[in-house]
Order: sequence, then structure tokens, then C-alpha cells
Amino acid sequence: TTLLGSDDKSGIAEIMTAMEYLASHPEIKHGEIRVGFGPDEEIGIGADKFDVADFDVDFAYTVDGGPLGELQYETFSAAALDVDFIGRNVHPGTAKNQMVNALQLAVDFHNQLPEADRPEKTDGYQGFYHLHGMSGSVEKASSSYIIRDFEDSSFENRKAFVKKIADRMNEDLGSQRVVISIKDQYYNMKKVIEKDMTPITLAKQVMEDLDIKPVIEPIRGGTDGSKISFMGIPTPNLFAGGENMHGRFEFVSLQTMEKAVDVIIGIVKS
Repeated sequence: TTLLGSDDKSGIAEIMTAMEYLASHPEIKHGEIRVGFGPDEEIGIGADKFDVADFDVDFAYTVDGGPLGELQYETFSAAALDVDFIGRNVHPGTAKNQMVNALQLAVDFHNQLPEADRPEKTDGYQGFYHLHGMSGSVEKASSSYIIRDFEDSSFENRKAFVKKIADRMNEDLGSQRVVISIKDQYYNMKKVIEKDMTPITLAKQVMEDLDIKPVIEPIRGGTDGSKISFMGIPTPNLFAGGENMHGRFEFVSLQTMEKAVDVIIGIVKS
């Protein structure tokens, strides 16, 4: 009934239900199981302090996926881009050759990004620039973007491209009025997991045994598994059942949640 009501409350419920079942059925033989929950996954910092050495496993799974059957080991590589625009305000009646409108600089910067490279115009393996915040005045303005791509080369090219835009604008303006800050957030976990596909093969077989069709597609986003994989534990992503993610129509079905619990138990028993 609230935003993120499924993403990822449903994953937590599924994990705890699976653990409750295993605890009440000691006849089920399995190895050591470790469970972890972390905050702030949605803002990309959830796994920053995850203790890989203490968790001490060969591989893991996040239960953070969408509809029935999703099994994911490819994510975006991600960066946050913040751009500050420094203007010079004077009376508009005498502004000719004097005023520098920071808001106009923000518009000019944005208009130099490829129009087709926006979330609403991309899918599959296509990356994008996403403007998600803009504020300011004539004197000072700022824009916030996220940059996403799957391949290292195109990811780096996107970051280099915005730097070139800023450099060109500053050269034309004759001073440093466009100031950019780029921070990498996470990377495509495929580079880690494809070295040993055991966790994918295992989960895929469990789903097939349960008559669930595995849907192996890239995540057009990220999960904590992105960071944890690069920290030393390969961590693909299992479906939790959520649909219409991050909107007021987000929901999850009880039947899909039950299937997720079955998959978790099946992996443990394998």
C-alpha cells in the first residue's frame, strides 16, 4: 500500500519465510546458510559497508528482482553526474553582452546530449543519460543526472562526452562557468559472475524443476549484488515478484512470492 511496498519488502518476506520453513524442518539437509539485509540499496550505497569477510560464502543471491522467473547477472554500470552552472545577473533591461543566465546554460548543456539517449527512449542493452533534477536562478543553477550503460567502453565514452560538452561551453564563455562532478556508483556484475556461472546454473535448474521458466535478461538498473560481486562474492539476482516498480501502482502477487520461497528453499537443498 506504499511506495516500494514490494521493492523490496517482498524479498525480505520471502527470505524470512524460507528460513522459517527450514528451521521447522530440520530433516532437510543443507550447508551453512547466511542471510543479510541492508538499507539504502535504492540510492546505490547499500552495500558500501557490507562485510564480505564476515559473510564468508562462495556465492550469494539478492532477492530483489521483478516478475516470476527473473534471474539476472547483468546490470548497468552507473555514475552520478552533478553539473553546477555559474551565471552573472544584471538588470534584464541592460543585459546585452553582460548577463550570463545560469538557467540558460543548464538548458544549453542538456540540449547537447543525444535526444535518443533518454530512459523513455531506450530499452534492452541501450544506455542513457537521465536528467532527474534541475534547480536554480539566473545567478546559479544545477542539474543532476545519472549515466547508465552496460559496456565498459560506452560507459567511459558517456562520461568523457559530458566532460567535452563542459569544456567546450567554458571555452566559448571564456571562463569556468560549467563545473561537473562525476562519481561512479557501481559496475556491471557480469564481469565477475561470468567467470564461474555456477550460481546461475544452479538457480536455473531449480526454477526448471519447479516448472518456472527462467527469464535471464539484463537488469536495467542495479542491485546490491553489483557491488558485492566486485567485493568478492558473486551475487546474481532472483525474482521477488514486484511489478510496476517505483511507482504508485507497484504490486506483488502472493502466488509469485510463494514461488520465490520455493526457489530459495530449492537452492538451499541443491
